[in-house]
Amino acid sequence: MNGTARTTDSGGPIGHRYILGILLRLLINFALGVGVLYAILFFVLSKPLAGEYAAVYHQLRGLAAYMRPVVTVSVLAYALLASLSTAALCVYILHRVAGPLYRMERVLEEFRSGAATRPVSFRHGDQAGQLAEAFNTWVGALRQDRGRFLARMEEAERLCLVDEATCRAEMEKALRQVAEELARYR
Repeated sequence: MNGTARTTDSGGPIGHRYILGILLRLLINFALGVGVLYAILFFVLSKPLAGEYAAVYHQLRGLAAYMRPVVTVSVLAYALLASLSTAALCVYILHRVAGPLYRMERVLEEFRSGAATRPVSFRHGDQAGQLAEAFNTWVGALRQDRGRFLARMEEAERLCLVDEATCRAEMEKALRQVAEELARYR
């Protein structure tokens, strides 16, 4: 891991297909809202006005009082439809991002507690798949380092059975080696 951001096959770190999918879903949400708004206003305003000038004038005067609640209801319907569908889309997207992060947090807690650590895996469609690969590689390296540290210390303890001078020298040697290897994590 050299610190540079790896990109997906589809372009950037997130992926052009994913971004286009989100934009397409938002466009569909707003298009449906505009469609509902258009349908409400079309059915209210598409009635033909019949009669002479005076009759049309009176119909238009009556229509003015009738239009305020119609416009209010249609704008409210649009706002509810657009905001609820956008909120549902945002929850879905958040679920695809927060779920993997939560699973990674659980794996780190397991690792910190000393339990056997399993690789983190994501569901199909979750974001940050490359993060999972990098995370699993990192946890694997930590697991190997932990095993090496424990093996060194166990070897030093085994050599402590020989005599006290060897014990002290081997423990100091093992601790120096562990400290040298831990220095790369700073």
